[in-house]
Amino acid sequence: MISQDIVDIARAERETLRWILLYALWHARPYGTSEHVLLRTAHDIPLRVTSDTVRRELGYLKGKALVTLSENQPVWQAEITAEGEDVVDYRADVPPGIARPVKW
Repeated sequence: MISQDIVDIARAERETLRWILLYALWHARPYGTSEHVLLRTAHDIPLRVTSDTVRRELGYLKGKALVTLSENQPVWQAEITAEGEDVVDYRADVPPGIARPVKW
């Protein structure tokens, strides 16, 4: 039997990556940025992610209406939405699945 106290590393990395992506896009306002910049940002944390991982988690954030995506290009572009800004600025509750740090 597996203990529920064991940390799910993959889940923790996904949820952390979602926060990092939102935070990076908050700093890229009002223009947004490319998936390449977001991937490099994640590598600098460091998180072990690929372009596909970044795209998947951007899709998750899009589904929560926190980002908009230009997906019909070879390189995706992402921008944070007003709802995403509210989450980053602690003016709105964070949706489940995003590892937002506790506000100081």
